[in-house]
Amino acid sequence: MDEKLINNDDHIDDHVDEEIIKSFDKEMPRSFFAFAGAGSGKTRSLVNTLSYLDSHLGFDLLTYSRQIAVITYTNAACDEILRRVAYKPIFSVSTIHSFLWELIKNQQRDIKEWVKNNITLEIKELEVKQLTGRGGAASNERTKKIDSKKKRLLKNETVKRFSYNPSGENLGYDSLNHAEVIKMGSEFIMNSKTMQKILISKYPVLLIDESQDTKKELIDSLLLLYENHKSEIIIGMFGDTMQKIYTDGKDNLSLCIPDDWKKPVKVMNHRSSKRIVDLANAIREDIDGKRQRSRSDAEPGIVRLFIADTNNDKAMIEKRVVDDMRKITNDKQWLISNEYKTLILEHHMASNRLGFFDLFSPLYAKDSLKTGILEGTLPEIRLFTKMILPLVDAYQSGNKFEVTKIIRQYSPLLNRKVFINCDNQITNLTMAEEAVKELCSLWNNKNVPICLEALRIVEKRRLFEIPSRLQGIVELKSEDLQDETTDAFLSALSVSFDQVRYYNAYINDETSFATHQGVKGLEFPRVIVIMDDEEARGFLFSYEKLFGAKAKTKTDIDNEREEKDTSIARTKRLFYVACTRAQKSLAIIAYTNNVTAVKDTAIKNSWFFKNEIIPL
Repeated sequence: MDEKLINNDDHIDDHVDEEIIKSFDKEMPRSFFAFAGAGSGKTRSLVNTLSYLDSHLGFDLLTYSRQIAVITYTNAACDEILRRVAYKPIFSVSTIHSFLWELIKNQQRDIKEWVKNNITLEIKELEVKQLTGRGGAASNERTKKIDSKKKRLLKNETVKRFSYNPSGENLGYDSLNHAEVIKMGSEFIMNSKTMQKILISKYPVLLIDESQDTKKELIDSLLLLYENHKSEIIIGMFGDTMQKIYTDGKDNLSLCIPDDWKKPVKVMNHRSSKRIVDLANAIREDIDGKRQRSRSDAEPGIVRLFIADTNNDKAMIEKRVVDDMRKITNDKQWLISNEYKTLILEHHMASNRLGFFDLFSPLYAKDSLKTGILEGTLPEIRLFTKMILPLVDAYQSGNKFEVTKIIRQYSPLLNRKVFINCDNQITNLTMAEEAVKELCSLWNNKNVPICLEALRIVEKRRLFEIPSRLQGIVELKSEDLQDETTDAFLSALSVSFDQVRYYNAYINDETSFATHQGVKGLEFPRVIVIMDDEEARGFLFSYEKLFGAKAKTKTDIDNEREEKDTSIARTKRLFYVACTRAQKSLAIIAYTNNVTAVKDTAIKNSWFFKNEIIPL
């Protein structure tokens, strides 16, 4: 066949979906790992597979109360897949945490025993560290953890039933945390023949999206499950090892796939312009050498690397980059903030730029609060984002219907049961009306109150239920504080209420900012990637090392020699993920202490041409 025709064959990957479908042949079923790089249409292949299974296996499975399980990484991905398969009951689509909890939640006796043994082991490990570790603050923190775990161990005996909420905080002695569910669920599958039987009887087909970032414990347990029950379950994994960006995924996953699995490979990138695909191929060249093809009708595309001293005015730099990209691309959409996406390394970088840093940082610094503040699920902050903020906005815009709706939905004053049974409903209505008026008066004359001022009125007027950890906090002073969590909330809420508005816009994806990690699987016409190790303040990733501006550490060298994962390898994968979000044009901003080294490395690695590099 003519080489030109081969290179222009946009349907060259069609055989992959066909191979996957053949895996479900009743005479010769086979598990599979489908390699699907950036923009290759992985989700489309997954949905095509589900559509086939629905039409060929759906009736039989539902007859025997069985389902096809699909595990994916985020709630947003779950929602997208469910929407595409029309929410049919044959499919159980869930995150890793939800899948495992659904599997084990009825094994309450085993859960109780596991929790007891796990807490006992954790206490022993902390006590060993207490004898050999550093003193001072670290020692004090270990003492607190030991005391807390011993209390939980005692309470464990009285727990009747354990609970778990995959989407929020899990407080109380009868609640399991996210890490416990992963560890416990994986161990149950690994070690219990009964649990293995339960799984395969319920889910004869198990498909795993983003398998490279699926928890390593779960992957190991499922590979063992496969070895024990090859003829009873089909496991299908979709993924790309170059897009492994979380440390708890399985290292070298592709090397762990059994030899008897099918391993179809997609080579197309239907998302990005030719220049961006070439950049992506160059980035992964020395990792695994896999190369993608751009579509025959793909735009040429434009990439630029802007290099700036890390001490420069970053707001000014980023504004100039947007202006320059508008001129370089001749694309006026670059001048509209919601028409391009700016990818930063850490959420606090966005909080700095968008004006909610003082609200965000104290809560983000607490491990027990971090997940909630990142996902917008902290009850203490939802009081402000879901109740107070929309109430004030509705009141100020004169939308009486919306004000009434919010109060009826959330206020104990107009709670349906209480309201129907109260002696004087008019009194309650009046109390609610006066509470709303007093709260919203804080914004009179263009004033913006601090969050604690709003909380004071809400609590005094009983306008909304106050989460227990905020009750009475408005009366506290710094010298009254008893614990770090209260300290964090008091600090976070001693800020202008505008920060709630900015934070709410960010977590609802109403701004131009997102993290490198958070956009995996998404795509945008125009992308800015910000590389700034100093501001990110992390240790897992280092763009300065990747671009040669900072020397490798002894640990990096040792890990490379022992073929372990390194911060440089992790950063290269993250760089690949971030760059391949772009469809048309891509700007990379490198903040560095060594402009020359970054430029030289970019050219030496054939990532960028000289005319694509702009020192600022």
